[in-house]
Amino acid sequence: MLNVAAVPDYWRSPALALSALLLTFVCVYWPSWQSVVSIWYRSDTFAHGFLVIPASLWLIWSRKDQYRPLVPTPNLSAWLAISGCGFLWLCANLANVLVVEQFALVGLLLSMIWTILGTEFVSASLFPLMFLFFMVPFGEDFVPYLMEFTATFVVEMLKLTRITVVREGLHFTLASGQWSVVEACSGIRYLIASMTLGMIYAYLNYTSYLKRSVFIALSILMPIVANGFRAYMIVMIGHLSSMKLATGVDHVIYGWLFFGLVMLLLFYGGSFWHDEPKPNLAKGPSAAVIGNNSSSQRWVAVSALSMAIVGVWPLTAVALKDLQSIQPSIPEQLLQRVPGIDVSEPQWGWSPSFPGVMAEAKRFVAVDASVNGVYVANFGDESAGGELINSQNVLVNQEESGWRITRQDIVEWQAANQSVSAQASVIKRGNQDLLVFRWYRVGEVNTANRYYAKWLQLLKRLKADSAPELMVVLYTETSALNMPASRSRLERIAAACCS
Repeated sequence: MLNVAAVPDYWRSPALALSALLLTFVCVYWPSWQSVVSIWYRSDTFAHGFLVIPASLWLIWSRKDQYRPLVPTPNLSAWLAISGCGFLWLCANLANVLVVEQFALVGLLLSMIWTILGTEFVSASLFPLMFLFFMVPFGEDFVPYLMEFTATFVVEMLKLTRITVVREGLHFTLASGQWSVVEACSGIRYLIASMTLGMIYAYLNYTSYLKRSVFIALSILMPIVANGFRAYMIVMIGHLSSMKLATGVDHVIYGWLFFGLVMLLLFYGGSFWHDEPKPNLAKGPSAAVIGNNSSSQRWVAVSALSMAIVGVWPLTAVALKDLQSIQPSIPEQLLQRVPGIDVSEPQWGWSPSFPGVMAEAKRFVAVDASVNGVYVANFGDESAGGELINSQNVLVNQEESGWRITRQDIVEWQAANQSVSAQASVIKRGNQDLLVFRWYRVGEVNTANRYYAKWLQLLKRLKADSAPELMVVLYTETSALNMPASRSRLERIAAACCS
């Protein structure tokens, strides 16, 4: 239990000021904090977030003797950091970029600590404070790249062991059976767990910044490579056992046992370069410094002004959202531009479907004696549980529908004297293949780049522009033989839509 009497007098007023400021901060930004905690609660990948604040406090408390001689001194220049993080939070909130909003939230937290306790304290406790960024549930954007690396690693290892394998995207077939790399196989959980534990281990066991950097780099690289070996071993166990082993729950058990072994080897290897902690030679503050720090009026004024700067951004967000007018409608002229003869919807067994769509329209036309589908979706103000740009907007869910993506790339064409791009995907179920083009249309700008589309959304919303924000999907039946013709046909339709 914390002994309050043991806290130096010159720490009490700053501690009270910081407590009041942080309490106000949590209340004012409660929806953002709630979004962080809700992800911890529903996702096993980010459940470690519940332990980040206790771990950070423990790391500070474990070296409390280093902070006792320090005198908290307000740093008013940190108000610039509060303003910068607040503006970043505002932009992310308007554009619904949750991960950036949550990073800005933690940045605000650190900036307030810096404002009240000063540069000297922040410098001495930099690692425990920066560790708080692990509260943010980040990493989902890396999942597709990790899945691609894992699939490539497994296939190349199978070839090295002279096992015949045929690959289609993230799916590959052996003589013994079929395998696919799904999100659970990406290794993102191993990577986040390893990076978090590696950070703490490096801080506690090394004083050299070089050693810390090297160990943290290893804690990032090792789980990525180890996950490739894990997936390869699981495929080999299934292959050698005629698909009797490593195809069910034992698949997961083998994975975590292997990850535990990798982490044990990493920590064991790191122990050979352990540093002894540096002795604390700092002296206590002088009586004059303590006297200057005891004025409670100063702390009240600093915390009050900090509260005002912190509170202005949510108020600005509310005001700008009230000015917005994002209409959930589909412009009629967009579908009218599509060339071809109208036909009825074919029985392909697949059509675009995304969560939270507030308005949508479809049209099917015959071009070059082939049926082509056009789908346009509007997510409105993105308050119905979906977003225009979101990792959940997938074309297929293999587990539910049986469709799978076998190929993805970016195609470009010229329309209205500008270059336009779209994501081209080939999806397959059984012997049926569909070619799908997808891109975003924000105002009059068309792009497949989701980061650029988010930027366009932000600029539009800052200006209270009511132009529609759309997702456009074109799709048609195809095959390996007529793929060039199918692509050319969709490019002509896409050029007409974007003109």
